[in-house]
Amino acid sequence: MTPSIASPARRTPRTRSTAALGGLLTLALTLSACGGGGTKETADSSPGATSSVDTLKLANAVAVDTLDPIQASANESIWLDQNIYARLVQTDPTGTKIVPDLADKWEISADQLTYTFHLRPGVKFADGTPVTAQDAKWSIERARAGEDSAWGFLITPVTDITATDDQTLTIKLSTPHAPLLADLAMYAYAVLPQKAVEADKDFFDKTPYGAGPFKVTSLSAQSNLVLTRNDNYWGPKPKIKTVEVSIVTDDNTRLLQLQGGQVDVIENPAGNVLKQIQANPKLRVDLFDSTRVDFVSLPLKTKPLDNVKVRQAIKAALDLGRMNTLAYQGNAKVANTFFPYKMLFWDEAAPEPKQDLAKAKQLLADAGYPDGFTIPLIAVSADAAGQAQAVVIKDDLAKIGITVDIQSFELSTAYDKQRPGTNGMGMRYWTNDIIDPDEVATFGADGGGGANAFNSYWKDEAVTALVNQARSETDTTKRADLYAQIQTAIADQVPFIPLAYAPFRYASGSWVKGFKASPLGNYNDSLLTLTVEGH
Repeated sequence: MTPSIASPARRTPRTRSTAALGGLLTLALTLSACGGGGTKETADSSPGATSSVDTLKLANAVAVDTLDPIQASANESIWLDQNIYARLVQTDPTGTKIVPDLADKWEISADQLTYTFHLRPGVKFADGTPVTAQDAKWSIERARAGEDSAWGFLITPVTDITATDDQTLTIKLSTPHAPLLADLAMYAYAVLPQKAVEADKDFFDKTPYGAGPFKVTSLSAQSNLVLTRNDNYWGPKPKIKTVEVSIVTDDNTRLLQLQGGQVDVIENPAGNVLKQIQANPKLRVDLFDSTRVDFVSLPLKTKPLDNVKVRQAIKAALDLGRMNTLAYQGNAKVANTFFPYKMLFWDEAAPEPKQDLAKAKQLLADAGYPDGFTIPLIAVSADAAGQAQAVVIKDDLAKIGITVDIQSFELSTAYDKQRPGTNGMGMRYWTNDIIDPDEVATFGADGGGGANAFNSYWKDEAVTALVNQARSETDTTKRADLYAQIQTAIADQVPFIPLAYAPFRYASGSWVKGFKASPLGNYNDSLLTLTVEGH
């Protein structure tokens, strides 16, 4: 998720090599699941044995919104959740497969209506108390049906969850649900210590913990957070003892801190300084393959965006190639659908939009606006790429008579203004939290799916039916056809315009060895193995 919509921002998707600048995204996401025998490779568990410096210092651009996994919507919070909380299953480092986590094996009944999970023996929360099937049942129920949860819509076919004993959990469904394992690997379905959470209403605001590789030992949501190695973690222990996360919203300040060695890794360096960073032999730029899709929302609650010809005219007027060059210096790819690039069931055959000003003018005239109109465009002030995209939109729409008023705000204010759909167009982006397309399809194409079709308030009952049919379909060929129809419908109806497939951008010191982000954005696997050298 994003600050995806999911992620409801994002929210979401979730490595790849340290790709060189200009490298194309090479995702080939495939959904697979494995059961049993899921022990991670044994790693050195001696604290600090292979890292000469015990602490990684990471500078994020966005504050922590919450560490309650059923409520987090900012990507930066979601990716921290992945380090704190374990789940029954998880996504592997490539962001393409479901692998064991707290459950080391599971069975699926022949009719695909019953899933039985077996917790691996001896797993503990960070405080040393055992993880039980009851904790898992309570946590999944909390995410599925809790009044504060934003994620219950993902596993609506679940009819019953039973903790048969301390180590066995059974989940029953009313109908087959193809993305169930992918859903359970999502941060929102983290297994929490039930008694500790119930005993303290402020649990997530203090020093929350779960059964993941790190625990929170200091939290100031707006300024910094400290993660400390959880020595009760069931898997290989991280080679570093501490991760210090600082919140530095200004792009220039983050870069100066990296150049000065005050921090080791910075998130989202501005696109126009990547060459400058690369020219410094002590620093490195990494562009990781991602599930990020940038888009501009065209909410139907803002007139005249309720007219489909107006929306189609806006789409036809945009030069997405020029936009990519200005926003990402060519390091992104023009988006052809709202599904992330090369994600499972991404429609490769969908045509890439091309600027056609004559067509745009004709559509605008047909809609009754031959002289155009004026409309706001809400953008995030600290997002350099988004600002560049907004400028291209303004320039291109001026060519067909539409005057765009760019209004920039800090992230949370910008998204608050976009959410009602009544304040004009909005710059957003999406990242996947799970490896199955059900999440992005539900958020983007199901008008009742939790995000009002990316806050566009577009709704088509036939497309909603396709989304529901696709999640229940277990034949992959049939699913692919259903998702192709959904992507085509969005392209035709234009409730939002996918703009670019952008990589995740990080810059780090050469003294950091092994920092990687998965295509879903999280970096918990790399924190298990990375090392920091003196500098």
